[in-house]
Amino acid sequence: MIVVDCAVLTINIKKMKRISFITGKFLIFAMFISTMFFTVTSCREKEKPQTVIIEKQVETPKQTPKAEKSEGTSISIDGKGVEFSTKKGDKETEISIKD
Repeated sequence: MIVVDCAVLTINIKKMKRISFITGKFLIFAMFISTMFFTVTSCREKEKPQTVIIEKQVETPKQTPKAEKSEGTSISIDGKGVEFSTKKGDKETEISIKD
């Protein structure tokens, strides 16, 4: 029985060597393929994104109709000019400077 156990042990060691040899070759092949893949993908020339400039006309805000004026002071500045108005009781002053 001891001889049989040694023979079985010897056969198992040979199988293990064969399996580790195949596994080792596979790992080396996998590492080679990985290295080649990363080399090809990292050395590729990268495209720079193109900047597209879109020019758009700026719309001027529409002036709303003026409601009943309340007492106080108001200043309105827009692209056309400046408007200043005050109201206190019956006294009303309005100044506008425009193009």
